[in-house]
Amino acid sequence: MKSVKPIPTTSSKTKRAVSCRAAMTALLLVLASGCASAPAETIREAGDASPQDGRNEQAKLVFYSNNGNSEESFNQSFGNALRKKFPNYTIEYIRAATGTSLQDVLASGTKFDIFFTTIGNFERYMIESGMEYDMRELIKKHNVSFSDLDPVYVEYMNGVAGGAIYGFPIQNNVMTLYYNKTLFQKFGVPFPQNGMTWDEAIELGRKLTRQESGTSYVGLTVNPANTANQNQFSLPSVDPSTMTPTINTNPLWKPLFETLFVRPFENEIARTETIRLKKIPDHYTFVRDQTLAMYGYSSGLITALGEEMKQIDWDIAALPAFREKPGVGAQPYPIQMGITSFSENKDAAMTALKFLLSEEYQKEISEKGQMPVLKLESVKQAFGSKSAFSNKNYSALFYNKMASIAFKTPPYGAAIDRFYTNGALQLAQGQTDINTLFRQAEEEATKEINALRQNAK
Repeated sequence: MKSVKPIPTTSSKTKRAVSCRAAMTALLLVLASGCASAPAETIREAGDASPQDGRNEQAKLVFYSNNGNSEESFNQSFGNALRKKFPNYTIEYIRAATGTSLQDVLASGTKFDIFFTTIGNFERYMIESGMEYDMRELIKKHNVSFSDLDPVYVEYMNGVAGGAIYGFPIQNNVMTLYYNKTLFQKFGVPFPQNGMTWDEAIELGRKLTRQESGTSYVGLTVNPANTANQNQFSLPSVDPSTMTPTINTNPLWKPLFETLFVRPFENEIARTETIRLKKIPDHYTFVRDQTLAMYGYSSGLITALGEEMKQIDWDIAALPAFREKPGVGAQPYPIQMGITSFSENKDAAMTALKFLLSEEYQKEISEKGQMPVLKLESVKQAFGSKSAFSNKNYSALFYNKMASIAFKTPPYGAAIDRFYTNGALQLAQGQTDINTLFRQAEEEATKEINALRQNAK
């Protein structure tokens, strides 16, 4: 780990605990009362102070994420672009590993300037650890504009912390429908198209689910975790007004699970494959085994398994929509970045974040096949143009309207999501029913919430 100045240790644990509890209490009260205060949209008009470009300043910025990504991954996504833009900045990255977990790093007094991870987890760990810092004044000072962000992000930022802004999105992930062109051609089935409903996709999947020459092929599956976290109905896993699980009380969870984890597996071949594989056929089944015809998953697969994706003739279509939500895709799942309360380089950190939100940077990552967060056509049309897969139907990624982001109710939402998806496999295998699954998930999630609330006292 790079050497950095320690956080002053006098009563630091006590202060952090008090800060965490106070922040959590305030946040939960805001969520319960309607989540309204000082909308982020007003910042679009702010910025009376002339922003500093920052290129001629000397500064050291340390980034930390608990996602475990390698330094190479960090550099490819952020570090190289920042060093090129700001040659006088020293950019460092602390990777979460053995001895450098977030808890370890904070306990050692190590400072870092910018924390980043995926939405939901971002708010949870920022607030639990007492690192949260309201960036509104810095945003005004540096004239950071959110006018080019998709409105779904601004809506979320307005509600998640009662007007305070602890972070904002830098890169995104959306769900899309991958398909194996070879299998469609082999079985004489038309390719999936943008604008399908789930009913149409399931029917298409039935035509591809079959056995041939001793090999079983499955027509359609989706990733359970992504499907629940980014659900198209914008269902929160926790009701912010009661702090209770919604899985067994909100009636829209039932058509979601029935459509995606029951109906595609009514075919005995598909159900038997989940039993044989001991999992719902996933991205490895799609890419490596090549026995899965369609798979609903994150757009990040394009870069995560880039080399392996070269071994399959694939393309994408827009994620199918529910009848109840025509034209609405999944919720976005962005990477959020925010300045920590203990950063000593807050102005330089905001200069860096402003650049990462710029058209220049967003177009650069879009060209490489990483999902941008800006709604600019110049950025969207550049997607994948400099990637190894420049001839794909990338319009599919922007075809649907993104579903509104459900409030994550930190720390509870991120902590109980697994209980909602753990039973998807049993459901697909025919070993349980929806009512039993939901009842068990509700019980387990309630226990987890109660334990977290007890620990926070």
